[in-house]
Amino acid sequence: MSEANFIYLSQEDAVRCGAGDVAATVADTERTTLLAYRGKAIEAPTATLFWGVPAEKLKNFVGYPSKKRANIHAGYLDDDGVMKVALKNIPSNPDNPLNGKGPRASGLVTILDPETGYPVALMDAMVISCMRTGALGAIGVKHLRRPGSRSLGLIGVGPINQAAIACTAEVMPELEVAYVYDLNTERAKAFAAEFSRKLHIDVRAVDSARAAVADADVVIPATNVQTIDDAYIAPDWMKKGSLLVDLSIWDATFETLARADGYVMNSAISMERKTMTPSVMVDRGLAKEEEIIDLGKVIAGETAGRRGDGDVIVYFARGMAIYDVMCGYRVYENALKNGVGKTLSLWQSAFWS
Repeated sequence: MSEANFIYLSQEDAVRCGAGDVAATVADTERTTLLAYRGKAIEAPTATLFWGVPAEKLKNFVGYPSKKRANIHAGYLDDDGVMKVALKNIPSNPDNPLNGKGPRASGLVTILDPETGYPVALMDAMVISCMRTGALGAIGVKHLRRPGSRSLGLIGVGPINQAAIACTAEVMPELEVAYVYDLNTERAKAFAAEFSRKLHIDVRAVDSARAAVADADVVIPATNVQTIDDAYIAPDWMKKGSLLVDLSIWDATFETLARADGYVMNSAISMERKTMTPSVMVDRGLAKEEEIIDLGKVIAGETAGRRGDGDVIVYFARGMAIYDVMCGYRVYENALKNGVGKTLSLWQSAFWS
């Protein structure tokens, strides 16, 4: 083999090939969670680079020591005998929008040939990444919400919660009202108007994070909180029988987390991340690892994720490359099928043999 080619998909190309497809992303995310539970997934340890802070601050820091960071992820899935391998890099700075420099993050997904390891596709990661993160929260809502739930509370109205509300509406057809709060009031109002129209539900902008949580059956924060010291969701905010989707990690105080009646994680793989929940809770003695239920086990029908209708449940939804693998592979297959993207050459004739 003398040539090595791959296809490049811009963000617009990726969207044309289903990167923003709500139903497909929810299905991919749920299937990936089940595959992980069944031992059909491998998640490499995340490599994270922080910069803009003294090097000594990076040692044993729990949370995010700097807003400026780049994450490198890699994952593998055995999807009924189909080997799927991909990498994702995602550099970010949550201050970008405030500084007039565009979205908080950019990124690339690289789909690899499972035999040679050569790239077969390089595509924009941001629509895929935001959609699968919102879908990851939504599959928890699908399986863990209290029967009769009708309301949703969202804190933050950026891309993650734009995806989350769409994906939650997909899995929660009885959803009637959503309360949304953002530090930018006008942005919250615009979000409420847009998704009231798109989803045909009552989306209301409220004037505090507590107001978004207090009457919500399901709570999904997606914020830029950096450490547990900045946590703000207090125990008495949570409604009896509610579900807290721990999507952006440091929103709920340790006391709030410790008082919950049950814990579920999207995968036991997440316990390997020692500076994030749920692992931090176990290390601090606030929860026992054996009491944290794997959502894959719930999806498989082997256990219930909720014991009682009055229980407050915390669902730890930790993003992983395996979700980007599944969603990115679907986008890649659609691109091949529809002739979308630009073919680029890695080499015409390999310099080394």
